[in-house]
Amino acid sequence: MIKCKKWISAMMAAAVSVSLLSGCGSKAKINTPDASDTAQADGSAAAQNEVIRVWSDNAHEKELRMEQIAEFNNTIGKEKGITIEYTVYGANWEDTIKVAAQADEAPDLFRPNGTFLKEFVDSGFLVPISDLPGSEDFLARYDGVLAVNQHIFNDKVYTLPYNLTTTKFIINRDLFDKNGIKDAPKTWNEVREYAKIITENGGGEEFGYVLGLKSNWIATSYIIRPAGQNVGHIGFDNDTLKFDFLALLPQIEPIIGMVKDGSVLPGSAGLDADQMRAQFAEGRIGMIPGVSFDVGVYNDQFPAKCNWEVVDVPAFEDSGSPYKEFSDATSLLGVGKAALKHPEKVLEVLKFFYSDECAAQMYEASLYIPFRSEAIALAAKEPERKGFKEFANVPDKVLMLPMPDTFITVEGTAYRDAFLSLLSDTNADPVAVITDVEKRYNDALASQVDPAVLETFRTPADRDIKR
Repeated sequence: MIKCKKWISAMMAAAVSVSLLSGCGSKAKINTPDASDTAQADGSAAAQNEVIRVWSDNAHEKELRMEQIAEFNNTIGKEKGITIEYTVYGANWEDTIKVAAQADEAPDLFRPNGTFLKEFVDSGFLVPISDLPGSEDFLARYDGVLAVNQHIFNDKVYTLPYNLTTTKFIINRDLFDKNGIKDAPKTWNEVREYAKIITENGGGEEFGYVLGLKSNWIATSYIIRPAGQNVGHIGFDNDTLKFDFLALLPQIEPIIGMVKDGSVLPGSAGLDADQMRAQFAEGRIGMIPGVSFDVGVYNDQFPAKCNWEVVDVPAFEDSGSPYKEFSDATSLLGVGKAALKHPEKVLEVLKFFYSDECAAQMYEASLYIPFRSEAIALAAKEPERKGFKEFANVPDKVLMLPMPDTFITVEGTAYRDAFLSLLSDTNADPVAVITDVEKRYNDALASQVDPAVLETFRTPADRDIKR
């Protein structure tokens, strides 16, 4: 296994002597987690070193990350007068970090996400990585791959891609074999057909499909994003600079059809995402969409009692999907205002978290698909956890572009909720509902976003998404 200590040793060899600074007094924690969720060197080291606080909600990688941080604190951290204090939060992460930022108690580094990234940039809660002294060489590793309105705002770099989130489809091979279904579904029409067969033979205990309508993020991750390789976008057309939700209709109509057929587990409207996935893990469900983080769900959170397989996302047409697989480049950390007290040391910590060596170790453990291929090349072994290899296999991929939904305020139902409502109220007209959503979003876009700003969302000239 590639060890972060290789990176740490190299850093120590190159490091110049620095004076140790006494640690700053810690501020009150917001929504304080259990002690086991915070990593720090021993008290004597913390008293001598300057503490760099890092917060995240990435609980799935906590154990390995704690090991990496302990190694850093005991080596390069001691050399450079840095102690990383790493805290992992669970539920309500967005509320936690917002309360902390508004109270001026946010840490030096924390994980941003798309729902509040622009808000934090506009409010000054995040500061540009490019403003940290000495960041030029570090940022040069990402030349040509950063996206405006995702990593770059106002011509400055605020976040960096760390890992890829990929979308696939998951089948219960046991139920497929039981029902004489040999091949994974190639189209959404086949998904509906197979779901009906599994349900009819399931005796009220086994169903073809499942939904978790209490969690609105499944509309994005399990319904809209899988449509990317069939539509060429995920709800916003970066060529026309218009919201185009109607293009997603062939994705949602077969799911509505399965609900009408009775092929979806009854009571899905009352399930959240975890309960939905738990039902699949129990072996009661034939098919379910999947995202790369579901590897951890079915291996650890809800260990699957069935033989599950990761397959390609079904196409809209028999001819297959016309576009490359869409992947989301996820950021790991952003820089908070507190970092301005010790920017050089914060940059050292940021380099450590983003190092290819540490990312390779995460890849080996089946925890992340690194954004940088250089990190994958460093891995000493292939990931072994069930399903990870298939989710990581996206040789013909394209990165999703940001959409301007966070730049506008829309009256009425948000698009995610509107999509989910169609699955709980199958008497509604999907064309009418989606047309209304599309009009409201485009009206807001036209009235609230300056054309010059909107132009920054246009598809780059060198982007090729066709297969």
